[in-house]
Amino acid sequence: MATPHPRPEWLESAGKKDGRYLLGPLLGHGGMGDVYEAWDTLLGRLVALKVLIRLEPASMVRFMHEARLQARFEHPNICRIYDIEAHGGAPRIAMQLVRGPTLEDAARDLELAEVVTLTARLAEILGDAHRGGLIHRDVKPGNVLLEWQETGGWNPVICDFGLALALNESSLTQPNALTGTPAYMAPEQVRGDRRLICPATDVYGLGSTLYFLLLGRPPCVSTVTKEMLRVKKDQRFPKPRSLEPAIPAELEAILLKCLAPDPGDRYPTMAVLAKELRGFLGQGPAGRAQAGPSGRPARRPWLAASAALVLVGGLGGLAWRHGISQARWSELASRAAQEAQNLDLALAKEESLPRHDIRPALVRLREASGVLAGQYEAMGPEVAGPQALVRGQAQLALGEYAEARTNLERAWADGLHMPETAFLAGLACAEDWLAETQLAAYRGDPPPPADEARTWLQRARGLSRDREEYAAAFLALMDGDPAGAVEHARTSQEANPWRLEATPLGCLCLIRLARQNLLHGDPQAALRAYREAQQWAQAGLGRAPSCGRLHHAFLAAALGQAALAQNRGGTPAMPLDQLARLAAQALEINPDAPAAQGDWLSVQALRAMAQRARGQDPRGTLEEALAFYWTRTQEPRPPALRVAHMVLYWQMAEREADKGGAPDAPLAEALKDAGHALDSPRDYLGDLLHFKATLETARTPDPRPSLRLTRRQADPRAATPAT
Repeated sequence: MATPHPRPEWLESAGKKDGRYLLGPLLGHGGMGDVYEAWDTLLGRLVALKVLIRLEPASMVRFMHEARLQARFEHPNICRIYDIEAHGGAPRIAMQLVRGPTLEDAARDLELAEVVTLTARLAEILGDAHRGGLIHRDVKPGNVLLEWQETGGWNPVICDFGLALALNESSLTQPNALTGTPAYMAPEQVRGDRRLICPATDVYGLGSTLYFLLLGRPPCVSTVTKEMLRVKKDQRFPKPRSLEPAIPAELEAILLKCLAPDPGDRYPTMAVLAKELRGFLGQGPAGRAQAGPSGRPARRPWLAASAALVLVGGLGGLAWRHGISQARWSELASRAAQEAQNLDLALAKEESLPRHDIRPALVRLREASGVLAGQYEAMGPEVAGPQALVRGQAQLALGEYAEARTNLERAWADGLHMPETAFLAGLACAEDWLAETQLAAYRGDPPPPADEARTWLQRARGLSRDREEYAAAFLALMDGDPAGAVEHARTSQEANPWRLEATPLGCLCLIRLARQNLLHGDPQAALRAYREAQQWAQAGLGRAPSCGRLHHAFLAAALGQAALAQNRGGTPAMPLDQLARLAAQALEINPDAPAAQGDWLSVQALRAMAQRARGQDPRGTLEEALAFYWTRTQEPRPPALRVAHMVLYWQMAEREADKGGAPDAPLAEALKDAGHALDSPRDYLGDLLHFKATLETARTPDPRPSLRLTRRQADPRAATPAT
């Protein structure tokens, strides 16, 4: 019996109907069409739906040609075609949905052995297609999707056969037409000579892909020039080792054979190429697939951003202080940076799996960081900095920001003056600042200074575009510019769609922008900001269903929208029962996460308010929520949980007053730790104090003592916060 496809979470709140499909997040945009995650309502399964956007006849023919060729060739590593149809005059293809990055997006995080293994596997897959009479003609990193296997390792899936050529059929292109992606094209493709297209054409494309994976750039320019169109017999790209001598000579020889200008000088079949690559992996001399300190294969130090920056910032001058050579110090610093990135990547891979309890993965992350740090510690005091870097990055991933901050500052002080170190230390300080801002707002204090976080983030220069924009988003938020922060976060996400760090931050900035709009008297603008945050988080969850921060971002935006609707006497766009289900699902990822606990309690508080407004008794809802609060949450409780405590007991006091009971005990409990909610469209402390004043006024002919007490309580600094 086939396993039913799980229904995506976005289906609960969105999904534009388009014929038999409900459209979800936009996954990508190409030259011929847009690709959406979609739900097939007829067959009950998730698909990737490619919709043609260029409607001229040639494009329509090409589009259908891609589907026909791809559908007729069934292979576990070639993206499957489910259905072809035209809807509203536009043809579209329903394809297998592959959850994972493209090979291009994942390139800088791959280890050398992974690069060679993936290239060998792609050669085997393309070899199968060649034996089936099919030439791809557009082999490049962007046309390979990677699935993370539960047993570990990436599984490649080749897609986009829009330029494929069947050797036993006539071509869709003119005899001398230019087809393919110029930066990865074989010379015979550049000349447009179909008679020379053969399996060796894909060998060249795969060689160009390997060149990119090793050096971070394709071998040729990205546009076609007159120089490219000339028939050339010599190499028209720099040899890999001339750009990076650390590349093994044997691997360069394999690569250059793939990229020979004459098809007859390349590998005759993909099988021969795969055998050569696997033979390279099977050898053990230095520089090939050596094991690192974690037992994993050695990375490509020339491509790791952190390692490339290790030699700047005066590291060499510190070698004498540690009593080791400059080369040894740089090697240890580089290794630590790479291993720290590996830990972060492992957690990102876990979050990309279907929704599940992620706590075991967090335990493994903590244990792995401890093992690595212990290995550096055993090397002696000269590697205190690398040890601190490994610990700090793991703690940052675990949300232990104060501890991460201490270790990352220690790594910098010990000489790891890399932009990446400054960036990570800045993130730890910025996350600490966010928590302090929440607490200050709860107490009614002015926001804390962000000078330290700002200093670290401003030091982080020379990083990738997505990380520089991510840092800029935090800086804008610290400067009180949530709108500017949103734009920086959006640019960061667009610069590297697979890395989702910017999405939760962008959602937080939109929620702050909504609060700002409310204070300026513009509830419609606030509603738009909440909706955008919800949509943004929803798109991120399509890529990382087990990311707790994305679930929290989605729920925080939805809760803000629901509270705003209740304030205005309306109905929330998303029913509260549905919100409750989503909050319960978020708890499945990490039941111990205070953010997830706070979201669940906030939903219950809104449900209780809605029940009272309808004349229903909210006692059952409130008792369930309070039992959860006292048995599931732990000290020290962050402001969000303390606000939930205040609101739930206030609602219980209101309920007792409605029923003619005694509200004094729940009211006293609500007032014990009362404070302000920073990111909510409604400051419930005012409602609580108004209820208290009304209650006291009804009991005494002179309300002034009660009103004076209310004024004192209105300043949260008079309340004693929980520790």
